[in-house]
Amino acid sequence: MKSPRLFLACVAASAVACVAPSSFASDAIPPGWFVWPFGDMQPGSALDTSGLNHKPAGSRGSVVVRDGVFVTSGDGQRIRFWGCNLSSNEAFVDGATADRLARRLAQGGVNIARLHHLDNPWSVDSEGSLWKPGTQDRIHIDPAQLDKLHRVVAALKAEGIYSNVNLKVSRTHTVEDGFPETINQTPGFQKRLDYFQRRIVDLQKDYARQLLTAKNPYTGYSLADDPAVAVIEINNENSLLGMRTRDIADGLESLPEPFKGELTALWNAWLAERYPSDEALAKAWSRNATPLGESPLTPASRWFPDAEPGNEVLVSSRSPDAVHITVKPGDGVRLRSSAYLNSLRLVDQATYTLTFRAKADKVRPIEVATSRDEPLWRTDKWRTRGLRSVVQLSPEWQEFRLVFTTHSIVDVQSRLAILAGHATGEIWIENLKLESGSASAGLRPGQSARAGTIPIPTDATPAQWNDYLQFLVEVEESYVAEIRSYLRDELGVKQPIVCTQANYGGIAGLVREKPSEFIDAHSYWQHPDFAGPSSVWNTTNYTINNTPELAEFSARWFGELGGIALLRVSGKPFSATELDHPAPSDYAVEMYPVLATYGGLQDWDALYTFDSVAAGLEHDDGSIRTFFDQSHHPVKWGFGPFATRVFRHGLIPPAPAKRELFVSAPFWEEANHVDVLWLKHQMGQDLGFLTDRLMVNDNLLPSDQPTHIKRTGESKITSIRLQQTRRGPVYLAASQPAASVVGYLGGSELHAGDLTVAADVFGLNFAAVGAVALDEKPLKNSARVLVTLAARAENQGSVWNAARTSVGDVWGKGGPPIAERVPATVRVKSDGPRRVFALAPDGSRTVEVNATFADGAVSFSTREGPATLHYEILPR
Repeated sequence: MKSPRLFLACVAASAVACVAPSSFASDAIPPGWFVWPFGDMQPGSALDTSGLNHKPAGSRGSVVVRDGVFVTSGDGQRIRFWGCNLSSNEAFVDGATADRLARRLAQGGVNIARLHHLDNPWSVDSEGSLWKPGTQDRIHIDPAQLDKLHRVVAALKAEGIYSNVNLKVSRTHTVEDGFPETINQTPGFQKRLDYFQRRIVDLQKDYARQLLTAKNPYTGYSLADDPAVAVIEINNENSLLGMRTRDIADGLESLPEPFKGELTALWNAWLAERYPSDEALAKAWSRNATPLGESPLTPASRWFPDAEPGNEVLVSSRSPDAVHITVKPGDGVRLRSSAYLNSLRLVDQATYTLTFRAKADKVRPIEVATSRDEPLWRTDKWRTRGLRSVVQLSPEWQEFRLVFTTHSIVDVQSRLAILAGHATGEIWIENLKLESGSASAGLRPGQSARAGTIPIPTDATPAQWNDYLQFLVEVEESYVAEIRSYLRDELGVKQPIVCTQANYGGIAGLVREKPSEFIDAHSYWQHPDFAGPSSVWNTTNYTINNTPELAEFSARWFGELGGIALLRVSGKPFSATELDHPAPSDYAVEMYPVLATYGGLQDWDALYTFDSVAAGLEHDDGSIRTFFDQSHHPVKWGFGPFATRVFRHGLIPPAPAKRELFVSAPFWEEANHVDVLWLKHQMGQDLGFLTDRLMVNDNLLPSDQPTHIKRTGESKITSIRLQQTRRGPVYLAASQPAASVVGYLGGSELHAGDLTVAADVFGLNFAAVGAVALDEKPLKNSARVLVTLAARAENQGSVWNAARTSVGDVWGKGGPPIAERVPATVRVKSDGPRRVFALAPDGSRTVEVNATFADGAVSFSTREGPATLHYEILPR
C-alpha cells in the first residue's frame, strides 16, 4: 500500500508514473487497472473548471426566478447549478480546510453547495453540528459552531460557489428540551410530527431566526441577506403523508401519545367543520363503498419464490390459500428473499381485507405487501399498491387481519408478496383469504367527530381514506404557509424557497409545493439496502443489485431518473438536490454523463450530487470513504469537467417538443402518485422521455374537467438516443460542442455526433466516453477538446461477495482508488491535424499520444501509453 506521504507527493508531482499500475506492487493493482488520486487541479488545465464561476458568488446579483428559470438579478442572465452537498462535519471545518474545500469544489465545476444536516444529533460532540458539544440542547444554536459555518459560506462565496441553506433536516428534540419521554418513540428526526406538533413548529421558526439573521462576520451579511445564498429549503425529505414511494398516510396511527392525540384532535376538528353532522359523515363514507366478498385471485394465481443474487428461498404450495416458505442463508435484506402470489386482479381505489393464519420456526418478522406483478418494478422497489405491513410471527399459530385501500394500479396485474429475507428459517401460512371490502370500514357506532372520538383510519372505505388524505394535505398546506410567511414577512428572507422534495408524500407534493418558487426532487440509483425489518443504517451489512440504470431505460419507465422527470412543474425551475449511484457499484460511471446530458434535454436548472466527503483535507489517503463519496471516486469526479460544462452551459439543447400533464381535482380519486397519472393517460404509449420536455401543471383543474396530457410540438428523437449492442444498451448524446457514449461499449463501434468510439472487449464491457469543446465551439473546429474515458473504479483491496452485491466491511486497504482502462480507438471530427496529450490527475499534460488525421477526423488509441482517464486534443 502506498503511504499517505507518497500519495501526496504523487498528486503534487503529477508524474506519469503516478497514474501507472507500476507505481504499486504488482499484487495491489489488477491487470488493466491504474491508480487515480484526488487532489488540486493545475490552474487553467483542461480539468480545472473553476473558470466557469463568477467570483465572488452574488457579484451579479441575487438568484431569482424569472420566466420559469433561475437568473442573477443584476444582469438577468440564466444560471444553472451543478452542486454538491456538505453534510454535518463537512460544513464545520477550520478556515484553511474551508479554503481548500472551496477551491477544489470550484475546480470540479461546482457552483452551489447544499449545507445539509447542520442540525444533526450524531456529530454534536465531534463539532459537526450547530449544537453545543457535550449538551443535549437542541434549541439554542452554539455561536462557536455558527462561526465555523459562516467561515465555510465565506470561502465558498469567494470561489464563486453559492449556498443552499437547509433548515430542518435531522434535528431531534430530547427530553432535555422539555418534551415528554415518548419523544424518543417518534419517527426518526421527528419527521411527519414536525408538520403539526405546535411546539416543534414554533421551535423550527426560532431555529430559522437564529440561523438566518445572525450577521456573518466574514461576509458582512446575514444568510437571509447574502446574495451568495441562492435558495432556502424548509424541511428535507419529509411529508406528513410519508416517505417518497411508500403507501402514503400509512403509519401515523402508531405515533405515541400525546402526539397521536394531537393529530387525532386535528382530524376530528377537520371532519366536524367539513360535515354538518355525524349522520352526513356516515353517509359520505358509505358512498361507493367497495362491495364485500369478491376475490381478486385468478385461475393463474400461484405462489412463486423470488430471490435476488446471493439469496435463496424455497416455496411449497398446493393452493393459493396456503404456502410453506423456507428462507436459506443470504444477505439478510427483507426485499431480497420473498415469496409471492401472482396474477391478482386488484381494482384501483378499492378496499380489501386480507386474513390468514401464520407461524414460523422462531420468533421473527415478515413483511406483507402488494405490488406490481412483474420481475422488474417500474417504480422504486418500496412502492406498493396499498399494503405494506410488518407482522411478528412466532412458533405458535396466530391470526392476522389487514385492511388496505389500493392505489397505483396500472399496466400490469398485482401480486401479494411475503418479504422474508430478514432471517433464515421456515414460515407457514394457511387459510389465506383476500377479499374486497371491509365489514368494519366507515363510521362505526359511537364514533363522532364532534365528540373527537373518530380514530386515525386503518380500516377505511375509499371515501373515508380520501378524506383522510385530503386532511393531511391541508395540514401540510397550513404548515408551509406559516413557515413561508415567517421567513418572508418576519425574517426578510428574499431567496427562492422550497418546502421539501416533490416526490415525498406522493401526488400531494403538487399541492404542498405550489407556493414554492422552484421544485426539488431526490433520486438514488440502487441505494444500499440494509438488513432487518426497519432498514437500520449499517455500513457493513448492506447490499445493492449492482446493475446499470441504463438497463431500465425504456418507453414507459426510465429508471429513477425518469421518475423525477415526471415531477417537473410547469413554469418553475427544477432541481434535484440529491443524486447518486452509491458505491460500491460497477456502473457508477454512467451517473455524471447521463445526468448532465439528460438534464440538458429536459432543460432542468440544478443538479446536486450527494455527498462531498473530506474534499478539503490537507492530508488524506485518498480512498473512497462512504457510499456517497463523490470527489474521491475516480469515475464520478473524473467525469466532472465534462458534465459540469455540458450541463451548466446547456451544451445539450432542450427537446423542442413538450408534454404537459393537467390534473383534475380532487386528484385522490384517480391516483396517489404523479407517475401513475402519466401512465394511465398514455396507456400503451411511449411517455416521451427522450423526445419531449416533461412537466406537470400544478394549477388543478375543476372536477368537471378530466385529467389529460397536452402535447406541443412533434415528439421525435433529437440529441439523445438509445442503441442496442450485442452486449447491452448504449446511451448516445450529441450536440456540436459535446458528445458522449455510455453503456456496453466493449466489442462495438459507436457514433455520437462528431465522436466515434471503437472499444475492445474488456472487463464488463461497460464504460463511458465523453468529448467536450473547452471553448464551446463545434468539436470539429475547437482549439481545445477534452476527452474522458472511464469504466469501473473502486478502492484498492476491495473484496466483493460472490454475488457481487456488496463489499461488506472490506472497502479496501487505503490509498487512492483504482480505475479500469478503457481500451479503444477514439475518433473526433476535426478541421485539421491535432496533437493529443494524456493528462495526469491534476490536469497537467504528460506525454503526447500518437494521433493520426484522416477523413476529417483525429484518431488515437487508449490501449497503450500512460494509463489515464483524460486526453486533451490541441492544434498542431
